[in-house]
Formats: sequence, C-alpha cells, structure tokens
Amino acid sequence: MLQIDDKIISTDLLTSHFCCDLSVCAGVCCVYGDSGAPLEKAEQKILQQELPKFYNYLTPKGRKAIDRQGVAVHDDDGELVTPLVAERAECAYAYFSEAGVCLCAIEKAFLEHKTAYRKPISCHLYPIRVRQIGDNLALNYDHQRICQPACSKGQEESIPVFRFLKEPIIRKFGEGFYEQLEVACQLL
Repeated sequence: MLQIDDKIISTDLLTSHFCCDLSVCAGVCCVYGDSGAPLEKAEQKILQQELPKFYNYLTPKGRKAIDRQGVAVHDDDGELVTPLVAERAECAYAYFSEAGVCLCAIEKAFLEHKTAYRKPISCHLYPIRVRQIGDNLALNYDHQRICQPACSKGQEESIPVFRFLKEPIIRKFGEGFYEQLEVACQLL
C-alpha cells in the first residue's frame, strides 16, 4: 500500500497488468454480479437529468427497468447502484452489439455527442474500486476471474492497471494525482 494525499492505494494498481479485451470477455463485467454498478450520490441527479439524452439508446428491458425502478437503486448493502433489468442480470444501462458484446448505452450516447456524461465513474474506473475509509479513500484492484483475458492482454502489452485507466483516474482525481502514480511506479 502507498498513500498519496487522502488516498490509500493498493500497489497492485502499479504492479499488476490489465487491458480490456472485449473481443474475448464480451463485456461480461456489465452483466456479472449481485447488484448494479456503484454510484456516487451526485450521479443519481446527473442520470435523472441526462436520461432523456440516452433513453433511446437503452434496450426495451433497460427502459422498462428504469421506468419501474428509477435511475438508481439501493442494493442489499444499502449502497446506491445502477438498476438491473432482472435479478442477477445485466445493468439497465447495458446494450448488446451485433457481435454480442455488452456495452454501455450512456457511453454510446456520449461518444455520439448526445450527452456530456460519459458513464458512472465506478464503471469507467473498473477494475479499480474506491471505498471511503474514515477520512481516506482506498483504491483497490478488484481481481475477478471474468477479467482474466484483460490480465493476460495487459501482461502481454506490459500495461499496469493504473496506466490502462489513465483517463478515468484523471477524470476522478485529477492529472496531478495521476502523475504522482507515475512517480510511485518508477520508485517500485
């Protein structure tokens, strides 16, 4: 572990390798799990405001889930998360490409310049998971078997987790924090 300001960082983010390989995993991280993706409180309001901009990108099941449950729900642990289309099924914001790859409808709308909101930050940062611990934020690498193709590709291409996630790290924590991660990586 190392600490930068109020962030406690698992060194796995600097020493483990990762590079998503959607052609192999087919975006199963948007399907796998007991509940939806974690949301920050402010994101619930953003999702509500931006919903009309990406609503047509949602699948019929996704629209029905959001119409019934709302843009965010509380899971069994009381955490604010994205709704699912059904218990232990895909995120309501997911859609499937013609190749069968699970992707984010919000991000599709973002890439087509329909919304300024890219997608929930927890999704953008995955496989980094952020938890509040007292006055600090803990950044951990969420090791999942479903991501083995990404680990293999990251190893082949020699891409540490934090470098693969440079854009979302900067989005969430700023460029200065990312630069400090680079320095820490050089010192390991």
